[in-house]
Amino acid sequence: MKKAILVNIPITETLYPSGSLAAIIPVFKKHGISTVIEDLNLKLRETVDDEVLQEIYHWCELSGNLSEHSKDQLNLWLDDQVKNWHTENLQYVAVSVFTYHSILFAQMLLWSIRRHLPTVHIIVGGSGVSSNLKDITDHIYFGEQILQKQWANSVVFGDGEMVLDALLSGHPYPGLNQNNPVQIDNLDSLAAPDYSDFDFERYKDNRLLITGSRGCVRHCTFCDIDTIWPKFKYRSPENQVKEIIEHAKKYKIQRFEFTDSLINGSVSGWIKFNELLANAKAQDADLKDISYSGQFICRDRKNQPAIMYELMHYAGARQISVGIESFSNKIRDAMKKKFSDSSIEYHLDQCARWGIPNIFLMLVGHPEETMIDHQRNIDCLYQFQPYSDMGTIFMIRWGTTMHILKDTPLARDGLYDLEHADYGNAESIYAWVNALNPTNTLAERVRRRLELHCLSYELGYSQPNSRAELVAMYNILEKYQPLKSHKIFPLSK
Repeated sequence: MKKAILVNIPITETLYPSGSLAAIIPVFKKHGISTVIEDLNLKLRETVDDEVLQEIYHWCELSGNLSEHSKDQLNLWLDDQVKNWHTENLQYVAVSVFTYHSILFAQMLLWSIRRHLPTVHIIVGGSGVSSNLKDITDHIYFGEQILQKQWANSVVFGDGEMVLDALLSGHPYPGLNQNNPVQIDNLDSLAAPDYSDFDFERYKDNRLLITGSRGCVRHCTFCDIDTIWPKFKYRSPENQVKEIIEHAKKYKIQRFEFTDSLINGSVSGWIKFNELLANAKAQDADLKDISYSGQFICRDRKNQPAIMYELMHYAGARQISVGIESFSNKIRDAMKKKFSDSSIEYHLDQCARWGIPNIFLMLVGHPEETMIDHQRNIDCLYQFQPYSDMGTIFMIRWGTTMHILKDTPLARDGLYDLEHADYGNAESIYAWVNALNPTNTLAERVRRRLELHCLSYELGYSQPNSRAELVAMYNILEKYQPLKSHKIFPLSK
């Protein structure tokens, strides 16, 4: 039987199996091809010294450099991994490039595969192939760079299932080796992800991923998701609940995380999903501990009835991540977030009532942001502290600072008079100035971010990964020090 090795690479979550690979396993098996999982993302964390690992992560995130010594070590490590893939009947190696944070690692890996497995058909897919990182990708999309340099035989742009099926059938299809993908219209037609090839004992979190929708009902100006999925497509609630129940029984797993950009994109569908899942749990004791987490959008009260939160409670809403982005209503309007201050207060009140923890996702330094908007963020940290104390705001994520990607409305539509420190470097997505708001410099954005970090810490808000974010900001600021008047102080260990 023909074999395919499916490869997951940094940077993705290491706590649970890759949903991207699980989604394409049924396609390979449909064509009589057995699959083997190589989770290099997890293996790197398991085998590499933490200091070097963090250096690799910052390098992948475009917020730090990789020393020549570390680069040599990583190349040797990759060569050792790939050499072990020599096996009888190996015909395909498929590499998932999850986001642009995976591109640098993917380049090194593909070069190693091409050298050590010259006869294998290499397939590369994932949203990262549609990213343009300036000098890193030769100022073209990564998938186009791969094809030009012949690092792979095939590149899958867009939704992978239909394109991969066509590739394995020997048929042409939009998105196969061309950046002209078509979005899958009927998600219910896809086979359920297959996790049977994963070694669950290697993953610390007993959780599986589920996809309820693709695309987004919002068009936030800082986001490029509409270039991947132009339309919002939603699976039927019945289909989603069926998959959760089948996975829970087959893999003895009770925790699920949605991959959706927003789980409540269809309000009626989301209410129906929670109603069906809550009823299934009430009728089957084996399902009673099922819970889920996912990304959620805040809406006005009239579009998020109280019954929805109640049903979420009984269905097992364990945690939701909400893109608040800014506590300034003016900035949210500029982002096209489309919800008010009173919507946040209503949402928090309902989540507190029904015990639904939130992760607040924030962005510091929008092009329109002024000190008045920054002060609003400060004021709301005090205002919402009781929700933090009770665990309704389970954690707050301030990120690094505002960065502007090429295919977002901010960059594409000329919304502001943006001046980039564009020296051909991908990292310059952080180094921009809005000529209409010139005091909002990179140094000032970092200063505001640090002030919010310190206040959040003082008020008791949980801030995971803050150390890594602070180091990333320091590295970015240090890189552009020769071009700015600010002073860099060493970050203590």
